[in-house]
Amino acid sequence: MFELNRRTLTSAVAGLFASTVLGAFATVANAADPIRVAGYGGVTWDLITKNFLTPLGERTGLEVKLETDPSVAKLKAMVASGRCDFDVIELSGSEFLIATRDGLLQEIDYSVADPDNVMPDFAKQKTGFLFVTFSEILVYRADHFPNGGPQNMADLWNVEAFPGPRTLHDTPVANLEFALLADGVAKENIYNVLGTDEGVDRAFAKLDEIKPHVVKFWSAGAEPIQLIAEGEAYMGVAWNGRIKVMQDEGVDAVMVWQDSNTDSSYYGIPVGCDNKNAAETYLSAWANPEWVANWANDIPYPGFVAGLMENLDPQVAANMPTNPDNAAKSFLTDWAFWGQNRENLEERWIEWLLE
Repeated sequence: MFELNRRTLTSAVAGLFASTVLGAFATVANAADPIRVAGYGGVTWDLITKNFLTPLGERTGLEVKLETDPSVAKLKAMVASGRCDFDVIELSGSEFLIATRDGLLQEIDYSVADPDNVMPDFAKQKTGFLFVTFSEILVYRADHFPNGGPQNMADLWNVEAFPGPRTLHDTPVANLEFALLADGVAKENIYNVLGTDEGVDRAFAKLDEIKPHVVKFWSAGAEPIQLIAEGEAYMGVAWNGRIKVMQDEGVDAVMVWQDSNTDSSYYGIPVGCDNKNAAETYLSAWANPEWVANWANDIPYPGFVAGLMENLDPQVAANMPTNPDNAAKSFLTDWAFWGQNRENLEERWIEWLLE
């Protein structure tokens, strides 16, 4: 298996700009059995349906249903019970490391999942298909800040200069990093600091400062968008694609790329699920250059097919986490750190929320 850490994601981001050749998409074998994908609903699933499931169904007959709220905990419980509640699961990089370590995923046959070999090698792990990149970034309502809103994480924490309710993601991942950035740690030193007990304590101490001003710690990607659109939160962090859709719908919201994080998601096929060929057929949709380009033009979550960036509208490319200007302001989530520390830090996060 390839080493999964910041170097892998750096290569992935660079690969989106360096690749220039598009492969042809081969028609996959018909798949009559429906599959269930554990992923995220709302506008994201609507656009997956539009850009992937509809043409894939027309081409192969495959029916795909959504199971919401994917998690390693849910995957572990399912595999341990011998059930197959879903045939494919979306996992972050660190979650994928945990699932692989614990033997929860099957090996993927890339002759089915990437029949024309248009995906780069780093995206084709033995048990995981790296299919999309996204960022969690600062967003604020412009009408609440006529003189300019927060421009970095230090500003998000500055409740005197930028008053109003906030919203943050209900997870330690990225929030601990955001807290350290707000406390003056340079992005290149985040994981050196966070790798110590003192650094973790420092991050939680900084989170103590903002906690009273957080109206909601969100779990579903639609929640911060709704909070900001309806004025319940003036600012917060949300996924870049969701923010772009909100802007397109007329909400006067501003994305701030400074101090954002960049992460990626894998698809995996759980151990104990027999509908493997159909699951791999679903994965193959994300190796179709035309479909991935259509998807990325609708929502700025780029995939990894070769030559993608050349097939995007320049205004769309400007909102991508892989855009060089945006990437320069961002930090890459360290999968190795979170793969090793996620479970312990999630326990501490839950305890902190209850304090």
